[in-house]
Amino acid sequence: MPERPLRPSTRQAVLDAAIDTLARNSGASLSEIASRAGVGRASLHRHFPSRGDLIAAASRQCMDQIDTATAEALQDAHTARDRLSRMLEAVIPLGDRYHFLVSEAVDDEAVRKRYAEELDWLGHLVDDLKAEGVIAADVPRSWAVVNIDAQVWLAWSEVAAGNLAPAHAADLALRTLLEGLGS
Repeated sequence: MPERPLRPSTRQAVLDAAIDTLARNSGASLSEIASRAGVGRASLHRHFPSRGDLIAAASRQCMDQIDTATAEALQDAHTARDRLSRMLEAVIPLGDRYHFLVSEAVDDEAVRKRYAEELDWLGHLVDDLKAEGVIAADVPRSWAVVNIDAQVWLAWSEVAAGNLAPAHAADLALRTLLEGLGS
């Protein structure tokens, strides 16, 4: 008799266990993740046939949380500079759970598409920042987008390493983006 697929609550428990475990040890095995979730490896593999599938699901959950946090943070932002600041303040604290994605290669079309959409959103934000004079008009859009994205990843890594608190990392990211590293 074929085994039943995991209930959504069990699937989420496996995903949460994976995120928690990988946040502590990015090299954790699937056996460690299954054990933390309280399921056997066979149960884990029924829903996530490979490590790549599990990482892709974690990436999608991360993107969902980023989208939700960003939408909530931007509700009363009036300027592009406010939107940038609030986005950083909302997204960087998520890094304690998702920083392991910095080192994981994700081979999933849905994740690539979502990431492209997030970069496109950043591109529109950059356009608005340029229109406000916050970013110089001669800075290429793509350069500004890549720098904003890199600051988020860098902040996630520094918070995960215990070098910065999330709020301080968000402030430093904003400062670096808008003022550079000078005094």
